[in-house]
Amino acid sequence: MAGLSTHVLDTVKGAGAAGMTVDVRSPDGTVHSVTLDPAGRAMLATHAQDGTYELGFHAGAYMGGHGFYDVIPIRFRAAAGQAYHVPLILSAFGYTTYRGG
Repeated sequence: MAGLSTHVLDTVKGAGAAGMTVDVRSPDGTVHSVTLDPAGRAMLATHAQDGTYELGFHAGAYMGGHGFYDVIPIRFRAAAGQAYHVPLILSAFGYTTYRGG
């Protein structure tokens, strides 16, 4: 499937970040928000467009204001017709991301 998805793993809880909000800015400038499902996953776009996407992971609100991060921005380039899975591994004072499969 040629789309854009994410999965956020909360390492403090050892589970997906259920209920976290993720903002998606598409290459054409449109922005929409998605709420992660109970497993911390979401399909963000069914078809990728050529250009730069920016994801904004609302970690601060998810952690009830107790973490170090507010909104974590991840910006990447995409090509139409490709599948992109962008996981985020989150703790109170650190995070990592990568292009998943």
